[in-house]
Amino acid sequence: MAQVKPSLKKLFSELSWLSKKNGARSRSGWSRLKTPSVQNWMTGLLLALILTFLLSPSLQLPLKDYQVGEIATKEIKSTQDLLVEDERSTLERRVNAEAAVLSVYDYDPTTALDLEALVTFWETEERKTDLATKKRNGSDLLARLPLEPREWAILEKARFNPSFREALFEVLLPIVRNGIVLDKDLLGPESTKGIVLRNIKTRQEKREVPPFSFLDLKEARSKLRAQMALLSPPLGKESLSIFLKVAGYCLRPNLTFNKDETEERKANARRSVNTVYFQIKRGDVILRAGERVREDHVSKMRALKEAQKKGHRVSVFLGLGLLTFLFLAGLFQFSVKNIRKIALSRKDILFFASTLAGNIALLKLFQTMTDILGGEFLSIPSTSYYYLFPIAAGAMLVRIVINSEVAIVFAILSSYFSAFIMGNQLFFFIFSFVGSVIGAHKVAQCEQRSKLIEAGLHVGSINLLVILAYNLITGNPFRMTLLSDMIMGFTGGILASFLVLGTAPIVESLFGYTTDIKLLELANMEHPILKDLVLQAPGTYHHSVVVGNLVEAAAKAIGANPLLARVSAYYHDIGKLKKPLYFIENMAGIENKHDHLSPSMSSLILASHVKDGVELARENHLGERITNIIQQHHGTSLISYFYQKAKEIEDPETNPLDENDFRYPGPKPQTREAGIVMLADAVEAASRTLSDPSPSRIKGLVQRITNGIFLDGQLEECELTLKDLHKIEESFVRILTAIFHQRIEYPTGSSSEPTRKRGDEDLDPKSAKTLPFRPKKNSKNGAKDLDRPGVM
Repeated sequence: MAQVKPSLKKLFSELSWLSKKNGARSRSGWSRLKTPSVQNWMTGLLLALILTFLLSPSLQLPLKDYQVGEIATKEIKSTQDLLVEDERSTLERRVNAEAAVLSVYDYDPTTALDLEALVTFWETEERKTDLATKKRNGSDLLARLPLEPREWAILEKARFNPSFREALFEVLLPIVRNGIVLDKDLLGPESTKGIVLRNIKTRQEKREVPPFSFLDLKEARSKLRAQMALLSPPLGKESLSIFLKVAGYCLRPNLTFNKDETEERKANARRSVNTVYFQIKRGDVILRAGERVREDHVSKMRALKEAQKKGHRVSVFLGLGLLTFLFLAGLFQFSVKNIRKIALSRKDILFFASTLAGNIALLKLFQTMTDILGGEFLSIPSTSYYYLFPIAAGAMLVRIVINSEVAIVFAILSSYFSAFIMGNQLFFFIFSFVGSVIGAHKVAQCEQRSKLIEAGLHVGSINLLVILAYNLITGNPFRMTLLSDMIMGFTGGILASFLVLGTAPIVESLFGYTTDIKLLELANMEHPILKDLVLQAPGTYHHSVVVGNLVEAAAKAIGANPLLARVSAYYHDIGKLKKPLYFIENMAGIENKHDHLSPSMSSLILASHVKDGVELARENHLGERITNIIQQHHGTSLISYFYQKAKEIEDPETNPLDENDFRYPGPKPQTREAGIVMLADAVEAASRTLSDPSPSRIKGLVQRITNGIFLDGQLEECELTLKDLHKIEESFVRILTAIFHQRIEYPTGSSSEPTRKRGDEDLDPKSAKTLPFRPKKNSKNGAKDLDRPGVM
C-alpha cells in the first residue's frame, strides 16, 4: 500500500504536467490565430469562399422548357463551355455512310468449276473408258447431271461430239462464269450505284456497276438459245436435246444477295462516322428574346441542362474556389511587395473584402433579376440593362476611403469577377475596368459633394464611348440595341456617383474612416470642439486657424491632401482644452503657472496635450487620419525651453539629466500631411517672437525651423523630400509675409517715453513645439540664418 501511493502521486503529477503543456499549446495556437498575418489570410479565404459561391454555375435559375415553334420570352446564355452533339448532321452523315455501302452478292463458282473440269476430263481421258469409270473418277457434275442411261449411252456412243464439247465450253461456261441472278428487278434501287460480288471460295471481291455483266435467269436462257443458233456445225437432234437438259441444270442462280453481310457492313459504316459536335463558349447566346425556337435551340438547351446535371458540383466548386483564392492571394502579395503605397491595415483589408464581395453580390442579384424579367422591359432589351449596373461605385468608394493604388487593384478584381459572372466576356471586363479607373480618378480629393456627381457624369460619358468603340470594332455600329446600350451605360455612371454618395457615410460609421466628405463636415467652425476651443483656449484656436492656412497652401504645393492637412491643423492642439492656461498663447497676461513648477513637471504637462488630444479625437469620432496627425504632430521632438532650464539646475553627479525625458512620446510623422502640420505648427509659433517680421526675417526663421526639425530626424518616416521641403518653405514664407504685412505707423500722442521693446522677442513662447531657437551671430549682419535643410 505504501508503494501504491507514490505511484499514484507520480501519475497525477504527470497528468497535471501534460494538461498544463497541452493548455499552453492551445493558448499559443489561439494567440497565433490572433496575429494580423493569420487574420488577413483567413479574411482572404472567407472572401474566396463567398466569391466562389456567387460565381458558381449551380447558382443559376432553372432553364425554361421550350418547344419548337414557341417564341422565347427571355435571352438564354450558356453558363459554361459546351460541346453539343449536332444530331441532324450526325444522322445525315450516318445515313450517307450507310447509303454508300454497296449490297454484297455471293458468287458461287462451283457450277463453273465443274463445267471446266468436265470438259478437261473428257478431253484427257481415254475414249474407251466406260461410263462407270468416268462417273467414278471424273467430276462430280457427271454424277449430278440429270441424264437417263439412254442419254449417257448416246454420249458414250458419240464419244462426246466435239460440237457438244464446244457448246459446253463456248456457250454455257461463259454464261455461268459471269454469274446468274434470279431476277435483276429484285436488286432494288440501291443497285444503281453498284454492287459487290464476293467469291465465296476465294473471298475476292469486285465492284459491279450498271450495266451489269451478269444476267438474270431469263436473260441467261435467252442468251443460251441465241448462242446455240450460232454453233457450227450445229448439234444433232439427240445431242441438242441432251445439251439443253445439261444447260437447264447448270443455268441456275449462282449470285445470291447476302443480307447479313450487307447489314453488318452498313452497321460498321454507321459506327465509323464520328459524332458531329459544335462548340458553345461560355456567355454565347443560345436563344435570343423574341426569337422563334428551332430544333437546334432545343438541342443546345438540352445539352446545357445535361451539363448542369452531370457536372460534378463539388469538383467545380473546389476548382473555382482554388482559382479564386490563388488570384486574390497572388495579386495581394504582388501589390503589398511592389506597390509602395499599398500598406493595408486590418481594417483596410476588411473594408476591401466587404466592398468587393458586396459589389459582386449586387451584380449577381441584378443579373438574376434581369434574367427573370427577360425579353424587353419598357421597350429596352434585357441585355442593355447589364450596362446600367453601377460597377464603378466600388472603386470610387475605395479611392475615397483609402488611396489610388488600392483602388486600381480593386478595379482589376471587380472587373475580372464581373466579367466572369457575365459569361467570361472580355468586353465587360474592359467596360468595368475603364469606368472604375476613371471614377476613382475623378473622386480623388473630393472636397465637395458635387464633385461626386461630376465624377458620375465622367464615368457615364466614358461608358458611352466604350460601348460605341466596341460596336465599331465588331463591324456593326448601328445595330438595334446600340442606342439603348449607350443610354444604360451613361445612366449607370450617374448611378455610381449616387451610390457612393449614399454609402460613404455608412462606411465612415461602420469602419471609422475619415473621408474627404467627413473632413468637409469637420472643417465647419461650428463643430463643438472648435467652439470649445474658441471659448476656453482662444490663443490655441487662433494658432490652429493660422496653421490651417499654412498647411493647406503647403499641401497644394507638393501634391498632398490639402483638405486633410487643413482640418487636421484645426484639431491638432485640442488636447490643450484639458489645461489651457498652461500654454503661453492662452495666458493673456495672467501669471505663468510654470513659474511654480519644476522643468520636468512642465515638460510632462506640455507633452500630455498630445495624449489628451488623441483621447478627445476618439471620443468625438474625428477619424483615424486626424487622430494619427494629432499624435504625430510633435513627433519625438525636444521640449527645448524646459530642457535648457533643467540643464541650468542639473547636478550631473547626483541627478544626471536624461534628454529623452524632455521629448514627446511620438511617433514621428508617418504621412506627408503630418509632416507639414509639424513644420507649420513650429513655424507659426516661432513667427510670433519676431518684433520686425520683414520678409527676409520671416524667410530666415522658416529656414531655421525647417532645418532644425530636419536635422533632428523628425521627418525620416513621412516621405517628404528635400524638394518638397523647399516648396513648403516657399509657401510658408508667402503666407506669413501676407499675415505680417507692413502697416502705416500712426502717431501715438505726445508721450515722451519711447515704446519699450519686448524683452522676450527672441525667445520662443512655443518652445514646446520647436527645437532651440538660437540664431547664430554674425559680426557684420547680425543674426545668421541656418542653411537650407540637410546642409550643415
